[in-house]
Amino acid sequence: MKEIIEANYKSIVDRGLIDSLTTDSEFFNKIEEEFEELKDARFRFDLTNFKEEIADIIMVCLNLARHHNFDIEQEIKNKIKVNEQRAKNGK
Repeated sequence: MKEIIEANYKSIVDRGLIDSLTTDSEFFNKIEEEFEELKDARFRFDLTNFKEEIADIIMVCLNLARHHNFDIEQEIKNKIKVNEQRAKNGK
C-alpha cells in the first residue's frame, strides 16, 4: 500500500496540483468535487465512472494523509481494531 500512496502523491505533485503550500481546505474542496462526481455517476447508472470516482475520492484522502506524513495504513489498521471491538461490544 505504501508504494501506491507514494506513486499517487508523486503523480499529483508532478502535475503541479499539490505542493508544500496546499491547504487542508483545498483537499476538502477536491474531496467534495469528487463526491459530487460520484453521486452524478451513480444517478446516471454509469458503473465505470462510479468506480473511478470512488477511486478518486480514496486517492485524494490518501494524498491528504501523505501530505501530513500520516501512516494511513497503520491508521486504517487501528480503525479496524476499533470497529472490531465495537462489534464485540454490540455497538
